[in-house]
Amino acid sequence: MSLSEADTCRKLVVSLLQAAGWVNEPHSIAEQRTITDGRIVPVGKGFVRRPPKRVDYLLRYERNFPLAVVGAKATWKSAGDGLQQAK
Repeated sequence: MSLSEADTCRKLVVSLLQAAGWVNEPHSIAEQRTITDGRIVPVGKGFVRRPPKRVDYLLRYERNFPLAVVGAKATWKSAGDGLQQAK
């Protein structure tokens, strides 16, 4: 059975993160979060801001202590397909 990225998140990733204890205080899971404002790139005499970077899950050890990001992919993709996005 092949799952899309959204299905992978809903059916697999969330349950595995919860089973690992990421829902117990003070740990938390934040879904679909923006982690950067986007790179500022000079264009002519002005500047353009690139799109912000987003992650599927941001794991926090404590409220103000983000620890890791998790990216989900469709089940038919390999883990390497998300490597550049994770970097």
